[in-house]
Amino acid sequence: MRSRSKSCPRVHGRNRAFKFPADPAMRLRLILILGSLTAFGPLSVDMYLPSFPTLARELNTAAASVQATLSAYLAGLAVAQAFYGPISDRYGRRGPLLVGLVLYVAASIACALAPNIESLWLARLAQSVGGCAGLVIARAAVRDLYSGAEAARFFSLLMLVLGTAPIVGPLLGAQLLVHFGWRAIFWTLALLAMAALVAVALGLPETLPPQRRARGGVLQALASYRELLRDRRFLAPTLAGDLVFAGLFAFIAGGPFVFIELHGLRPETFALLFSANALGLMLASQINARLVGRYGPARMLTASLLVYFVAAIALLVAALTDFGGIFGIIVPLFVLISIVGMAPANALALAQEHYPHAAGSATALFGMFQFGIGAIVGVLIGLIHDGTALPMAALIAIASIASLAVNHWLTPRAADP
Repeated sequence: MRSRSKSCPRVHGRNRAFKFPADPAMRLRLILILGSLTAFGPLSVDMYLPSFPTLARELNTAAASVQATLSAYLAGLAVAQAFYGPISDRYGRRGPLLVGLVLYVAASIACALAPNIESLWLARLAQSVGGCAGLVIARAAVRDLYSGAEAARFFSLLMLVLGTAPIVGPLLGAQLLVHFGWRAIFWTLALLAMAALVAVALGLPETLPPQRRARGGVLQALASYRELLRDRRFLAPTLAGDLVFAGLFAFIAGGPFVFIELHGLRPETFALLFSANALGLMLASQINARLVGRYGPARMLTASLLVYFVAAIALLVAALTDFGGIFGIIVPLFVLISIVGMAPANALALAQEHYPHAAGSATALFGMFQFGIGAIVGVLIGLIHDGTALPMAALIAIASIASLAVNHWLTPRAADP
């Protein structure tokens, strides 16, 4: 079967159709818009990370309560995706995406105006419901156009755009925090979402034409989740890839307190450290884009999980023994975050491979597990916070072992029925 990139499928706009991606300009535009949409998830997290200690002081609350705002956001992402996926499979990609962006703008303004931590929890939850539209629909749009190694390669290209968010986000957030206060972070997110709304309205075509949409209503589309959850071809890469994100979320939830409070880094310095990790993520994503065509997404996923496991054990040893001091934490974390740019792209390509008719639902379920795991990790980090790096390192090590086990035991073999 020829790859979709060579056959140049027709992508339908509201009033016309054009061939894509034969036109390099159209290809670049799609990468930039879809990459920006997927970046709203990390931007919504990374920009306010340096403000965690400040939020605790100014809102007169505990560290665990501030970390709960992260868990609220991740939980909202996990749950809302259950609806965006089937809805976009039934009604197309553009409409639900535009609605989600409008909600994100309104919720970001509510975050900026929050008078207390409870109001911030609710506003963050609403913000996640709007923001997850970009995550689900951008990934589903890729599956509308690509499959197999081509899909993994395109997801890796999206990671290049996505990788700028963890670089720019903490740096911008730290500067906004220092000069204007933490509320300016959420005003900025609202403005960025407005810009994305305009870009989608004017520059993103409909990638799912009416003849390829799911029939029978949203309830029937939701029933596709049962089919997905019973298929190991979907479940194995989904769980293996999403468990890798546990390490990223453990760092996001625990990192500010470990590095700012335990090791005494300034918020600006922590932002630079976070950005350096994001550079590793971008580099790994591009290595994956070059190698996946030769070795395939399944082999690349297994290799990346092994590297992730080794780095996780090194981090755990450093946390237990204080070997290497702060650098004993920084180095394995750099490797761990880098692998986030490799393993999930291959896992998502494998998970979607057999479900072109339900790409939105498959993508949504992948994201539900991803951010559900993240929400659980965020809560656990808050509950077992002890002022050291051990809770973060232990959770990452457990997740790495689980991802290897899932990939080994759940992946169907050639002899399986």
